[in-house]
Amino acid sequence: MMVKCKSCDSKCCRYFALQLDTPRSKEEFENIRWYLAHEGVAVYVEKRKWYLVVNNKCKYLKDDNLCGIYNERPLICREHEPTTCETAVGAFEHEHTFKSLKGFDRYLARRFGGKRKRK
Repeated sequence: MMVKCKSCDSKCCRYFALQLDTPRSKEEFENIRWYLAHEGVAVYVEKRKWYLVVNNKCKYLKDDNLCGIYNERPLICREHEPTTCETAVGAFEHEHTFKSLKGFDRYLARRFGGKRKRK
């Protein structure tokens, strides 16, 4: 384990993000509203790509912020470089970050004009 990881709060082990298809229709924007109705979920846009963030700690993260299965950890963890992690490079700047329906609805109103109509 890298020395840098020993002083980290293990941010990379406390969430994961999955790229979404870019929403184009009303139905696809409604799906994003549904995601945001769940606890521990956010959506962000970076370089015109949409991502779903699930804030949920890895079950193998120990109280000391070290990995409980370090030698058997998944490949994505093995490939993660401490020199490019969130702690090393600082917070990522996103074009948009949505943590609630209210914030997302404001975005939709600005993007499509007027107040959002519910089905």
